[in-house]
Amino acid sequence: MLVSMGDGLHYGEADVTFYGCGIQTRMSVVELPNGGLLVISPLILTDDLRHELDALGPVRHVAAPNKIHNQGLASFAEAYPESQIWAAPGLPERCPELTFAGVLDDDPHPDWAPVLKQALTRGNIFFSEAVFLHIASRTLIVADLVENLADETVKSGAARQLAKTFHIFGHPLPSPEFRMYTTDAEAAKRSLDHINTWEFDRILMAHGDIITENVHSVLSEVRDFLVSEVTTRSAHRAALYRFFATRQ
Repeated sequence: MLVSMGDGLHYGEADVTFYGCGIQTRMSVVELPNGGLLVISPLILTDDLRHELDALGPVRHVAAPNKIHNQGLASFAEAYPESQIWAAPGLPERCPELTFAGVLDDDPHPDWAPVLKQALTRGNIFFSEAVFLHIASRTLIVADLVENLADETVKSGAARQLAKTFHIFGHPLPSPEFRMYTTDAEAAKRSLDHINTWEFDRILMAHGDIITENVHSVLSEVRDFLVSEVTTRSAHRAALYRFFATRQ
């Protein structure tokens, strides 16, 4: 079921398995001024989900905000061949079987520029993530930059243990991949400081409970965590993470 957040923003949820860990994931659906829809972090399309989307309007754009949020792209491309599929940096090389309209950057597409702000995170050797601000609802839309897992959003014992190990169980912080592969603390800080100048009252993330309190402080804590993680990392650990990044 799609849930309306008001002002032309909706979300849908499903369970996925990632590296053997079952977790909840969430896609965002934005109503565009031209009457169409932009789908961000698409779920695998089901008949019921397609029926709900079609009731809102035609799917004109589908965006993967980072290169590991791609599980639903193929099903959307098949169901909506007239739509444009937008890739995060690095995704066209990861999914060469898909045809992309282009790669996301800091400039929103003209179709969604009236309703969304957009910026890429930087400083990560594995992925950059496109972060969006839904202007009317004052909602920050993120994928793996912030996770906030709880009992309702972890679907396996392995996922719960991993969330606790990385301190993202009931505590909003970057995903394990985001923190491991961030290597340039200053670049990460600049991009998050820029995003934190936007006006938002809640954070809608792909994984975890929606955050509605102290939202700017949460993003500042994410920034400070990444900076500390990078600047205190041992050379051995940094080399190990670089090796892992080349195997993803």
